[in-house]
Amino acid sequence: MSVIEVKNLSFRYSEETDFVLKNVSLSVEQGEFVAVLGHNGSGKSTLAKHFNGICLPDEGTVQVCGMSVDADSDLAAVRRRVGMVFQNPDNQIIASVVEEDVAFALENLGVDHDEMHRRVREALEAVDMSYYAKHATYKLSGGQKQRIAIAGILAMRPDVLVLDEPTAMLDPKGRAEVMQVLHKFHEAGMTIVLITHFMDEAAQADRIVVMNEGEVLLEGTPHYVFQNAGLLWSVGLNVPQSTELMFLLREEGYKVPLAILTEEECISVLDDLLAGRIEREGL
Repeated sequence: MSVIEVKNLSFRYSEETDFVLKNVSLSVEQGEFVAVLGHNGSGKSTLAKHFNGICLPDEGTVQVCGMSVDADSDLAAVRRRVGMVFQNPDNQIIASVVEEDVAFALENLGVDHDEMHRRVREALEAVDMSYYAKHATYKLSGGQKQRIAIAGILAMRPDVLVLDEPTAMLDPKGRAEVMQVLHKFHEAGMTIVLITHFMDEAAQADRIVVMNEGEVLLEGTPHYVFQNAGLLWSVGLNVPQSTELMFLLREEGYKVPLAILTEEECISVLDDLLAGRIEREGL
């Protein structure tokens, strides 16, 4: 069942500017982990903002959990179903104490006091931040702040979690912390849409959508998308290092598979290569 359905979506920020999105159609299934790739200006972040009504379609339709996202819809209901996490964790922290920050949206929604405390506790447990409940938010690392931002969204009990480059401003440790949390939620059945420019993050998704100049350029499983390395390179995108190594070996004439993503897959191919089980053209 589709929880997000986009049909022929076009959007521009004003009548004086060009369209940022052009006739985009895609769907996200319940429980799916979808990564959206694209260079700066490709339209990927604008697309994400349509998923919870921050932006509204100029043309076409966007449906979330069966609700139409347009000027006449109940955007509050849409935003309760789709939680949004942004790039800069500092811009999402409201309160000076961790548990108060997680409770902020619930207080605005008028959630019962006891229910609010239970949700805050469960959300902090979900992102492995219970120990920091009473801590000052300004003392947290970037990765910890982003996990608190995610906890604040989780406390609202959304059906879909949309993250717009949540690891872009984090160090490798912080990135790993956030991705670990996302996998935990995905395994529990949550639908996740991750906007990213990190190829290794996209490779961990169920499906990848590649945006270019406001249009869907390519979509499919990570193995399918990344074996189209030439196309990705032509629009300024990279591929995982293991995939790139396979392409370099192909250029040298070795008959290695191109649909390689992980280090484990790469090591297996290199073992076969060193053992002479992979032929070289012309020999």
